[in-house]
Amino acid sequence: MEFAKRIEGSAPKLHKMTQNTLDLFQKLADQGCHAQTIDDVAWLVHQGKIKCNRGTFQDEHDYRLVLEAKTVVTAMFLAKECEPAAKALTAYRNFLRRIFPNTTHSHRALAESPWRVLTFNYDRLFELAFRQHFDVDMSQTFYGPTILNSGLFLGVPGQVQVDANRFSLLKLHGSVGFYGVQEYGRCNHYHMIPDPVNAVPISDEEFIFGNGHGIYSNRPKPSLIVFPHEKDQLREYPSNTLPFRFYIPEVWRAAREFVSNADEVWIVGYSVPEPDWAPLESLLNAATETCRVIVQNPAAETITGRLRVRLPALAERITAHAAKFEA
Repeated sequence: MEFAKRIEGSAPKLHKMTQNTLDLFQKLADQGCHAQTIDDVAWLVHQGKIKCNRGTFQDEHDYRLVLEAKTVVTAMFLAKECEPAAKALTAYRNFLRRIFPNTTHSHRALAESPWRVLTFNYDRLFELAFRQHFDVDMSQTFYGPTILNSGLFLGVPGQVQVDANRFSLLKLHGSVGFYGVQEYGRCNHYHMIPDPVNAVPISDEEFIFGNGHGIYSNRPKPSLIVFPHEKDQLREYPSNTLPFRFYIPEVWRAAREFVSNADEVWIVGYSVPEPDWAPLESLLNAATETCRVIVQNPAAETITGRLRVRLPALAERITAHAAKFEA
């Protein structure tokens, strides 16, 4: 893998974790459990498909494998995010022009916007395009209530709160830009402002605890990436120790509130993959009896047909929009 080769000499611990994650794909394939995405890998590990031969508890071994995979995904996305920014992020910028037309005054536009953006993506391409679209005051908390309103507070990293009355970007499966420190039985999320020019340094020190951190020494820093099965697990066992467990229920509560008050829900450029079906269904089921669901995608007719079959109560209000934003 290209990323593994890139960091082999500069980040040996992270390189080892990357190799471990790549090995997971191969081990699963050898057992007939082919995984196409990192979400697939995490779910199969959760199902106990990888046998532990190290003499440690199976649950702890599985947790470590998934934690390493999240760290690898975080580092890889951050290492690559300046590349699309250099290519103008045209589709995202067109999307932003659509929801914020004819304005460069961010404070008023964000306060008065009727739009709410919900995403399952881990990347920060929307945020990078947002910085290009608006001349925002970066002295404020970028993910806080006055700008992206994503529920996060830089000065109070344990606080999670979303203002329902203004624009919001909710990252429902987390973000590669949020990772932090495990302490006192919880994880404080420290979030960075994406920089379109200077990538995050990819080093062991950035993503892995060094010596002197007790039981966390030489372990990955917790990343706010939430795999679909983890959300279900948190709902069933709310007292578990999943990092960022305070963030997840609050942003999903806010997302359902947004959908319940919406006149229209647009599903833009999203293919509705099977692993995401349950959380998406929970959102769409929060819609009112008059809310329209519009699928905008080159394969809109196919996706619309699947949604109508699986959501019969909404079928008559789900429509296809085959156009796409030009890249």
